[in-house]
Amino acid sequence: MKKFLTAIMCICIAVMFTACSTETSYKSETTVSVSTNTLQDLMDKGDKNFDAGKLDEAIKNYTEAIDMDNDFPDAYNSRGFAYCQKGEYDKAIADFSQVIKLDPKNAMGYSNRGQAYSDKGETDKALPDLKKAIELDPKYADAYNNLGVLYAKTGDNEKAIENFKKALAADPNHQNAANNLKEISK
Repeated sequence: MKKFLTAIMCICIAVMFTACSTETSYKSETTVSVSTNTLQDLMDKGDKNFDAGKLDEAIKNYTEAIDMDNDFPDAYNSRGFAYCQKGEYDKAIADFSQVIKLDPKNAMGYSNRGQAYSDKGETDKALPDLKKAIELDPKYADAYNNLGVLYAKTGDNEKAIENFKKALAADPNHQNAANNLKEISK
């Protein structure tokens, strides 16, 4: 009888533990879902402000998203891009560096940081980032285009043309690469 009661108590405890775990899990999933929606709303607002040329508002939205989840590379990437558009390259580079820290295989983070270094005039720092972006994603047209722009800035038109062509091979509709190739081929 004693063994029977012990077994019943163990079953009751197990059932209560499972019920508590299920409830906790359910609440956790609900909270995450709500946060993700709010985070996405902030990103959407930031993107709309960016597209409208309201860069300060976009940066504010992306910063709020980062405050909500500081492990979200997309928010750093978007804010970094907005900083680039404002010519605030050091802030952009810091954000793109955070993207890379959070996701070391993020080709876009390397490409964007390389472009920010290039725009800042630090071609020696831009080149390894752009090459790393291509290493991580050999079909990443923007990285080839950015590398082509870097080579054009340094006067190496042959390598610039080669990279613009690679960008177009990866994405035949890449308008910037097409325009850059046309311009440099004059």
